[in-house]
Amino acid sequence: MNDYVATAVGMAMGAPVPPGTLVKLGSDWGYLSLGFGEHGKRPPPAEFDELAVERPWEATGVLVLDQWIANSDRHDGNLAYMPTLGVAAFDHDQSLFGACPPEEGVASLGESLHRRVSNHELAPHLKTSEHFQPWITRAKSITRPELQRAVWTCVDAELLSRLEAEALVDFLEYRQTNIGQFIEDSYSEFTGITAWTLDANGGE
Repeated sequence: MNDYVATAVGMAMGAPVPPGTLVKLGSDWGYLSLGFGEHGKRPPPAEFDELAVERPWEATGVLVLDQWIANSDRHDGNLAYMPTLGVAAFDHDQSLFGACPPEEGVASLGESLHRRVSNHELAPHLKTSEHFQPWITRAKSITRPELQRAVWTCVDAELLSRLEAEALVDFLEYRQTNIGQFIEDSYSEFTGITAWTLDANGGE
């Protein structure tokens, strides 16, 4: 469920996430996404410094997405970069509700509602802040009905209760509004950026 909603949000804002969908596996639901790699092989671990310098647009998009969905589990095993193919961020199972026990989803969202993602793996490698504003603008352009459509798919699959779904939409909408503040509060972690142009509202 986390993967499905996080991917839907990422695709809506145009972040480099492989498309995926929920699939019925017997009596249970699973999540299936397109693979990323050459000849069906798993891509090698991303070199974050190389990615940030050669693809700063995509790198910034991944960071903005992770702040939005409260994903603190970004590493070289779930972020791929191949110059011949591009960038792919995947495996968002620790975002949103995280690994909370059943029936504790609403409480888990409440605990992480105001928590920025600190020490993001890409932060020290970025060399420019110029792409934050357009990515934040993209994220903020996604409407509540769009968020509801993604979340309510999980209700129809009986993966979420209506209460959890409503809490998740509120969670996404709140963090969507505050992405700029989360990134501004992380200013000291962007050690490779010498000209900081972002303000707390995601503007310059």
